[in-house]
Amino acid sequence: MSARFADLLHAPLHGGEPVAASPADWEQAAPRVARYLRALGVRDPRDLDLLMTAIRVRFEHQVETSLVPDAVETGIEEASKLLDEWLATELGPDVPGPMRGVARAVVLGGAVPGWVGVWSGRTLQTGDQSGDRPISERIRASSLAPVPDPAPLAMATQRIDPCCYRLFRRLARRLRGMRPGSPPGSLHRRRASLGQTI
Repeated sequence: MSARFADLLHAPLHGGEPVAASPADWEQAAPRVARYLRALGVRDPRDLDLLMTAIRVRFEHQVETSLVPDAVETGIEEASKLLDEWLATELGPDVPGPMRGVARAVVLGGAVPGWVGVWSGRTLQTGDQSGDRPISERIRASSLAPVPDPAPLAMATQRIDPCCYRLFRRLARRLRGMRPGSPPGSLHRRRASLGQTI
């Protein structure tokens, strides 16, 4: 991107807001991103610093390569993408996309202690205080619970008898009961009654 084009992108329009965010806007986004990380469960300042550094690199790359209108929104999106990419790496390619959403809910719900330290890169991939298993196995165990075998219920079969089908059967019985060549019953009765009155 040329310097002149970059200046045009970041120049204010009629004294209003800038058209696009720039790497310098990280200072504006950083406090909100830090609050977002704390809401996700990041408590240790060392984890927070490591994650903020990684998110800043991603943020700067994003605003330099794409037209980004809002710095805060972009910072939070990059934090969320960083978490999703880490989970995808931990779980591996054999885990379908929807189950990654379940894994995200599991770690954010606190079911896997020590995950933040592994996400930030501060602690090793293997177990923490809660056990010897790697974090990926613990996330899988909490997320991908076995589904019980299907157990269909025994149900007596019942005949489906719609009302129009019953009406059709009644009509067919009446038609079968008439003599060949005779008019339908109701019309025949009307004619008979007319003959009596004349």
